Amino acid sequence: MNIIKGTISWEEFVIGVRHILSVSGTIGDGWHFRGSLEEHCGGYLSKRIDYYPVAVAEPSAESAGGTRLKDDDIDHDSAIEPSEHDDPCSIDPDPSFRPVCREFHVLYSLAHAVPTLYLRAWRSDGSCVEAEELWNDLTAAECRPSSDELERLRSLTQQEHPFLGEPWYHLHPCRTAVLMDLVAGNDVDGIDAKRYFVRWMSTVAPLVGCPVSHHYASIR
Repeated sequence: MNIIKGTISWEEFVIGVRHILSVSGTIGDGWHFRGSLEEHCGGYLSKRIDYYPVAVAEPSAESAGGTRLKDDDIDHDSAIEPSEHDDPCSIDPDPSFRPVCREFHVLYSLAHAVPTLYLRAWRSDGSCVEAEELWNDLTAAECRPSSDELERLRSLTQQEHPFLGEPWYHLHPCRTAVLMDLVAGNDVDGIDAKRYFVRWMSTVAPLVGCPVSHHYASIR
């Protein structure tokens, strides 16, 4: 089925979801579906990623400005393992090395007829990561897009999760159809549901630190 506009139906959404699940199962990428694909708007894609946030080093004698530590520079084992002198009841003096969990959900928006990305992030102590800190961390990791169009898409707003009834951040879908219309415009005959979904994922998911493997683009 060809897409001639930037929107998709629930049935086309399901086709895209099945493709993601199939590839994810092959490469072990961690995407799962919660709910029922047989029920109209009956569920959502889900993925969880644990990571260490980019930390800012203290200024040294050689550099007054300080530098950002790359993930490769962090000794994860020593960062999370307490020493024999640590008091297990004391507060962690350096929270910058605490692992952070991001969870991503992809839902179908009936109002806009497009996929919608929801996310939340929390530290190992259970505290939530606020939107500003999320964006700062993504900037440090060089995940933020460069084009003006994607910059306008990046605004995070908090909204009740339609399935969980909890406050989650989400990328507002109001401009998604316009973006996807532009993306599909490169193909004279339009794009099918699988390609639409992969292109949407590849465009939107990296905005919030969710990488998309090139394997998803291998569509048969």
